[in-house]
Amino acid sequence: MNREKTYLQLLLDLTKAITSNLNLNEVFELIVHKVPEVVGVDAATLRLLDPSGKKLVLQAASGLSEAYLSRGPVDAEESVLKALAGTPIAIYDAASDPRYHYHDAAREEGIKSILVAPVAIRGQVGGILRLLARTPRAFEPREMEFVAALAEHCGIAIENARAYQEQSRQIGYFKALAEIGKAINSTHELDAILNLIVRRMPEVMKLKACTIRLIESAKGRLQLKAAHGLSRAYLERGALDEELATHYILQGEPVVIPDATVDIHTIYHKEAAAEGVGSILAVPITVQEEPIGMMRLLTTGVRYFSAADINFAMAVAEQGGIAIQNAVNYQKLQDMLSGVGGKTTGPLVKG
Repeated sequence: MNREKTYLQLLLDLTKAITSNLNLNEVFELIVHKVPEVVGVDAATLRLLDPSGKKLVLQAASGLSEAYLSRGPVDAEESVLKALAGTPIAIYDAASDPRYHYHDAAREEGIKSILVAPVAIRGQVGGILRLLARTPRAFEPREMEFVAALAEHCGIAIENARAYQEQSRQIGYFKALAEIGKAINSTHELDAILNLIVRRMPEVMKLKACTIRLIESAKGRLQLKAAHGLSRAYLERGALDEELATHYILQGEPVVIPDATVDIHTIYHKEAAAEGVGSILAVPITVQEEPIGMMRLLTTGVRYFSAADINFAMAVAEQGGIAIQNAVNYQKLQDMLSGVGGKTTGPLVKG
C-alpha cells in the first residue's frame, strides 16, 4: 500500500511539473530529465513520429553521449514497434536482446536495461519514451504500469503545449497579415511587393525559403518573379508548369507536399534533396478568383502544415494578388498618361 501511495505521489508531482509548462521544447526537456529521477534510471530519450507517421524523430535526451544518440534509426526495432502498437516493453540485457539492434553501442555506453513506453497524443500513439539503466534491472509489471501512466501524462503535456503553440502561432499570423498587407499596399512597384512577400514569409512561418511565380501573358507559362533562401542552381532546375502540384494550384487549391524528394506532385526530387528542401506548401495567387500565379513555401525538414499555416499563406497570397493587380493597373495608367501604351509583358491580370 505504501508503495502504491509513493507511485501516486510521484505521478502527481511529475504531472504537475510537466503540465505547468506550455513551452513545447521545455516540456520535452522536463520529461527526459524528470522521469528518470522519478523511476530511478540513468537516462531517457523521447522520440515522436514525424508528420508522415512513419519515422521517429529524437526530440530530447538526457544522460547519454552524442555518439550513442547518433547510432542510427530505431524505427525497425521490435521493442519500438510493440511500443508504437501501445505495449510497454522491458529489455533486461540490451547487449544481447534481439529486440534491440545496437548491441555494441549499448556495451560502449554502458547500458544494461531498457524500458520502452508508448506516448499517446490525442488518443493515438505518437511516439516513445525510453528509460535506460546502467545497472541490470528487471522491471516489474507494477513499474511498467507506472511508467506507462507517466508516458500517458507526458502525452497530455505535449498535447497541451502544442495547442498553446498553435494558438500563439495563429495570433502571430493575424498580426503579420496586417503588417504585410499594410506594407505591400503602400507601394505600386511590382518587384518591391513580390520581394517583400518572399522575404517576410520565411521569417513569420520559420521556413527555409519562399518563391513567387506569375503567369506571363505572352507565353501563358509560369515565370519566376521573386525568391528568397534558395540557390541559383535550384531556382534554375527547370519549369514547374507540368508538375501535378501546379495543375491543382492553378485550379485554386493549396497543395501540401510532405516530402519534396519523393512526392508524386513534384518532379525535381534529386534537386530538392541536394538543396535540402523538406516539405512544400504551395498556394495560388488569384485576382477576381482567376489564378495569376503561385507562391511556394519551403522547409528544411519534413513539416506538418496546420490549417492555420495554410489559411495564413492563402490570405497573404490573396493580398498579394490584389497588390499585384493594383501595381499592374497603376503601371498601365502611367503608360497611358505618358503616351507609351502598347502590349504589356507582365502577369495575366484581369483589368
